[in-house]
Amino acid sequence: MKAIKLVMAVTGAVLCFAAPTFSDSGPIKIGSVLRLSIGAEHGIPSKRGVLMAVDQFNKAGGYNGRKVEVIFEDEKDSPTAAVNAVKKLIEVDKVIALVGPMTSGATLATYKIADEAKVPMVTPTATTPKASGASPYLFRACSRIDTQAKALTEYIAKTYKPKTVAIFYSNEPYGKGCAQVFGADFEKLGIKKVAEESFNRGDRDFKAQLTKIKEANPAIIFIPGYTPETAPAASQARQLGLKQRIIGVYGDMDPEYAKLAGPAAEGHLIAGEYDENYNTPRNKKFREGYYQEAKANNETVNIMFAALLYDATGMVLQGIKQNGPTSEGITKYLDGMKDFDGVTGKLSFNKEHDVVRSGTEAGVYLFEIKNGKYVKVQ
Repeated sequence: MKAIKLVMAVTGAVLCFAAPTFSDSGPIKIGSVLRLSIGAEHGIPSKRGVLMAVDQFNKAGGYNGRKVEVIFEDEKDSPTAAVNAVKKLIEVDKVIALVGPMTSGATLATYKIADEAKVPMVTPTATTPKASGASPYLFRACSRIDTQAKALTEYIAKTYKPKTVAIFYSNEPYGKGCAQVFGADFEKLGIKKVAEESFNRGDRDFKAQLTKIKEANPAIIFIPGYTPETAPAASQARQLGLKQRIIGVYGDMDPEYAKLAGPAAEGHLIAGEYDENYNTPRNKKFREGYYQEAKANNETVNIMFAALLYDATGMVLQGIKQNGPTSEGITKYLDGMKDFDGVTGKLSFNKEHDVVRSGTEAGVYLFEIKNGKYVKVQ
């Protein structure tokens, strides 16, 4: 009886080893953790960017005829939800790479899970400096918040020479982080903070805080946060007679911002990651395709977030194309990636796995809203 069991066990092991596995012949699975409910104004365009990159890869033949399948999970603006999503994608779905999470908090909560599993993770929009060099498997496809702050504050100091600033920030990790980093850079440049106020996600009445800011009479007003709050905040500032130039962050790189803020958006300065007029065939194709698909699917439009995710996904797909559909092969490609032909620029990774974007000042673009349009100023 024992002999029979032994033979069966050995035979089963041989058959299991010899038979082609699903991963050898089925679709190549990658995972994507995005803001699909809370923060969907950015997450839905981001998902479209991922889908466009994968669809184009598959239509071009995939990898030796095998198609890539992307499995989406919602990070829900919750580190706990992001942890559960990443664990599911790695342990249950057996993905070989991850695109996302999007937020800094979710990225910091999950990268060690990917590190332990040796699965590469490309965060498209997490700006925290804490992600730099955190793991051999963590890569960042956007600029750090301090990179954005340095470029924008130096431009403002040089161009407008303000002496004072008021900071009116969103009371959540992204807004708080921006307030701290930009505030420190303003101070270094001799721009004194004369007022600091905050608001919560979901707020729509900002008159009490703006009245205090008006009393402080700053030369400029910095409002870091997201469009649903920052646009009405800018509009109410103008209604109260605040005529100062308003400065924002790339949460405002959103057509809805200019639409919701109306005339109050005019002159708004922002650091961003994507220039629609970047003159390459790849970007022209992406730009035209994105607007067509967003319209056809009746989706929220935000081309910058779509572009960041298109590039982040494209990097993973290029790793598959070049080194094969394994986590190890993708990681090797990303680790040495140089001058990737992205729609946000020519992209490389430095030794800390932060993206380096050629052709831009300090790795970011600077925009001013003019007549409702985002016009690149640097």
